[in-house]
Amino acid sequence: MKASMAPTGLPWPLGAPFFLGEVAPRGLGYCTRPMSAFSPSENASVPRRVWGSTGWMVAGRLWSSVCTLAVLWLCAQNLELSAFGRLTFYLALFGVLDALVDLGTGQATVQLSSRDPDLLGSLLVRARRTRLVVGLGAAATLALGAFLMNEPDAGWIALAGLYPLNHTLELSTVALRNRIQWKPQVAMRSIASGLRLALVTGAILMGETRAGVILVLIASASTMGNILLHRVGKPLLPRGTFQAVPMGPFLRLALPLGIAALAQQLYFYVDNLFVRAHWGEASVGTYNVAVRIMSWSLSLAVYAAAAALPWLSRAHKRGELVPAAMRLTLPLTLGASLAVALLWPFAGDLLALFGEPFRAAEGALQLLLLAVICVHAGAPLTTALVAAGRTPAILALTLSALLINLGLNSLWVPTEGLVGAARATLITEGWIAVGAALSLILRARR
Repeated sequence: MKASMAPTGLPWPLGAPFFLGEVAPRGLGYCTRPMSAFSPSENASVPRRVWGSTGWMVAGRLWSSVCTLAVLWLCAQNLELSAFGRLTFYLALFGVLDALVDLGTGQATVQLSSRDPDLLGSLLVRARRTRLVVGLGAAATLALGAFLMNEPDAGWIALAGLYPLNHTLELSTVALRNRIQWKPQVAMRSIASGLRLALVTGAILMGETRAGVILVLIASASTMGNILLHRVGKPLLPRGTFQAVPMGPFLRLALPLGIAALAQQLYFYVDNLFVRAHWGEASVGTYNVAVRIMSWSLSLAVYAAAAALPWLSRAHKRGELVPAAMRLTLPLTLGASLAVALLWPFAGDLLALFGEPFRAAEGALQLLLLAVICVHAGAPLTTALVAAGRTPAILALTLSALLINLGLNSLWVPTEGLVGAARATLITEGWIAVGAALSLILRARR
């Protein structure tokens, strides 16, 4: 998993994963205030609440970033560079597993419950069972692959691979997300971040330098975070039945979103595969530090888009989707451009915080910072497509981005190394932003 979120044009479904970071429990009460209960005056004030929620999420993200920075710095200082590269490689792989297990169920649940609040409980039951089945398959496949490929620390990797199963618990926060209430989630994620830092620090102080063991500790802290999220969201969830939401209609909405999110995670993970194959595990570690710094720069875009999804869904129903999306896109893009201009001259110095060998990724980081601007432009636009139910457009956009990224990485990484991988990411993110804008413009004209 990327440092709490993947750099993609689409926001992480229902928020960032816990790794270096939803289910109808039994015996619950009913929602006291469904989305349909919002008055016109409240609807008008949603943008303010979107920004307020975003502020809370960004604040929590800053704390998480500090913890993540400390974890990565400790690992970079105490693990061999090859072991550090292996650790970051599998953290990136777990980002793919996150998207696979989600399979679009999170965004589908938010979207469908925003339209019909009475279905929330049943939607959660359906989403939970879907995630559990996919998670079991993913865990088994990862374990088998690790042993068949004779990976170092294969047993520990297989144990960490059980982590995606608890994504069913994260679904419990859907009611909070529908109400654009993110404070409790921020608090729980902050606790998980602190626990992650404490566990890794303790292990390193005890002399532990195996990448697999560190991976398991990070997974354990993330699991605890999902348990806490479940506990805080549980009282707001209604009861539901498995039969109330047929599998076919649910998957018809969820699968395109899930495939799109998976494609984005894959095109980002492709970088790691090519760098590892052509330049070795040490280069993967160097490159992924640049990736982490990039991902820390995405907080505002990803969280603003995630917080705005229910609001954008209602704006679509009122025929105001494009203006609403632009109200988010313009300030996000301008803010990102200013931040990148300030960080650009210090790219090498930021990398050197982890050690002088990491300064080799300076050129790659500068290109990735430019990609940050593209993500801030693209995230609100792609979220608007989700709100409009434009799943075919989203799927076409992300699958084409995956193909572009595969082609560019195969062309540039063997000869240009880290810079080639970063350039492929920049062009891919630019394509997503432009494609999303064109899709919205064409829809508005029709």
